[in-house]
Amino acid sequence: MANRRQNDEPMYVQIAESIRRDIDSGRFQVGARLPGSRSMAVALGVSRTVVLMAYDQLESEGYLDSRSGSGTYVSARPAGVSACETLVQEQVEAPGDPRLSRLARRAVLPAVPEAGPPALEGEVIEADVIDLAQPRVRSDPRSLKAWMQNLMALLRRRDAPDFPELQGAVDLRKAVAGYLSVERAIEVDPDDILIISGAQQARDLIARVLLDEGDGVGVEEPCHWSVRHTYEAMGARIVPCPVGPHGMDIDRHAAALDGVRLVNVAPSYQFPTSVVMPEERRRALLQWAYAHDACLVEDDFDCEHSFGVRTSPSLWSLDRYGRVIQVSSFARSMFPALQLGYMLVPRLLRERFLAVKWLADRGSISMQQHVLAACITSGQYLRDLRRIAHRLAPRHRALQAAMQARLGSAMEVTGSVAGGSLFVHLPRLPRSATGALMAEALARGVRIRSAERFHRTPLDHVTLVLSYAGLSEANLKRAGVRLAEAYLAIIEGPPFRRRRQ
Repeated sequence: MANRRQNDEPMYVQIAESIRRDIDSGRFQVGARLPGSRSMAVALGVSRTVVLMAYDQLESEGYLDSRSGSGTYVSARPAGVSACETLVQEQVEAPGDPRLSRLARRAVLPAVPEAGPPALEGEVIEADVIDLAQPRVRSDPRSLKAWMQNLMALLRRRDAPDFPELQGAVDLRKAVAGYLSVERAIEVDPDDILIISGAQQARDLIARVLLDEGDGVGVEEPCHWSVRHTYEAMGARIVPCPVGPHGMDIDRHAAALDGVRLVNVAPSYQFPTSVVMPEERRRALLQWAYAHDACLVEDDFDCEHSFGVRTSPSLWSLDRYGRVIQVSSFARSMFPALQLGYMLVPRLLRERFLAVKWLADRGSISMQQHVLAACITSGQYLRDLRRIAHRLAPRHRALQAAMQARLGSAMEVTGSVAGGSLFVHLPRLPRSATGALMAEALARGVRIRSAERFHRTPLDHVTLVLSYAGLSEANLKRAGVRLAEAYLAIIEGPPFRRRRQ
């Protein structure tokens, strides 16, 4: 029996294969006793463990029979295995890449953000660079302390939760229902709430439950790229619906939306434009959905951080026939690491959503759900929201005013509410100058993000999304001045000066 160390296979596999050949060729007859594992190990120059693994493998295949206190013997060849099959090693060419589903071929990972990973502490990610590109939330120390206290109290309980519930912990669903009733005037039964791991899981579930390949989906233009991509990955046909100063206008897009199954809107805080849809447009959108047998996805993400939202009722509150699915997340409200959100699901669809969710997971982390429920019930969550909103308004004004003072009419800002980001148009700067502006701003100590990715068809001029939630007013004023100076350096540079002449 040859020692084949040059083979790439594990040594025990090589030894087992060699013994198997000797058995099939008749060298080792049925009933013959094999050398002991120690003797075999010495003969082959390997450890006894390797020989034992080879013997175990052959015993599991039916070639050997281990008898306690007696040794290892050759047993009858396994039924259905011929000597030809074991002796002949068929040579085949290496196969190509595995075949992928249509979903896998359409799905892509998000690109690495231009800004790189967010800093763990502080307001900048490198010396004297103010980061307006990376959305971030700086958790309030009081919030973290309350979270830790609730977590320790949960761990001390003898009935601390173990396995998660598919629909979500009952106490969290009750807490969310109470919060929505008091703060958002949304009356919902806890059984209509589905706890999820975030807004992205919600979109994936919605697409799986309500869409087939080729179905049409209305999507706001611009919007976060992940909204559009999720539906595209499921094979849906995207119908872009440009957003105006008062949000999406269904009368304007009704013809293009004819036959669509779903429309995804963010009426209370549209990202990235920050506009709010007035009540009359919300009612018109609902009437259209009823008449055209369509469902509406109400993206409620981040609206707690904006102003003027509570003046208009939510689509869910206005819905009379179970056509609205509302989606929200706790990540930006408390801290990003808390991957929890919720969906409000019409009762007619509840069982279908649970069935599809069961295929992917059995429920979000149970312990986090119970701790979050305690934070909401105690009022800590609401206090956190109000502190965040109180800080955002002056930061929004500081950044916009610093830029407006130097650029005037050369810049346009959409939306009048603060939600953590500023959507800026620079109509005099062509889109081709986006890279130059980003480089010039970085050279002056400000990292910025282009809004191109949020448009299905990018505009012909530069657009920016500036994230300010995690920065102080002083840094935002400095950032606004530096960004304005970067813009002026580009627009007054030789290429653009010659173009104006």
